[in-house]
Amino acid sequence: MPKRKTAKPETLRKFKAAFPDVWKQYESLRAACDRSGPLSPKTRELIKIGIEVSRKRHGGLVAHIKKARAAGASATEINQAILLTATLVGIPEVLDAFSVLWRQKSASRIFDR
Repeated sequence: MPKRKTAKPETLRKFKAAFPDVWKQYESLRAACDRSGPLSPKTRELIKIGIEVSRKRHGGLVAHIKKARAAGASATEINQAILLTATLVGIPEVLDAFSVLWRQKSASRIFDR
């Protein structure tokens, strides 16, 4: 299965600069969705990890892994969030996600807690 292309950080920076009002509204929508129910920040980020696995969005996966860690998620919880996608989206996506996760672990210290 071919990997899905994701927006690069530079593309996002350019988009924000070109369309600041659109980006501001997007951030407002995201914040409203986060406040719309009882889910904790950690739980929301674990859900978003599963979504990113299914969408094959490596950049988003890395971002939500970092946010999940910052919200108090353990490495074991992140592993389970990825594993739970196996029966819904397939083992190839799970293996791809663990590849991203393990590269991230070796590239940073977000898992040293």
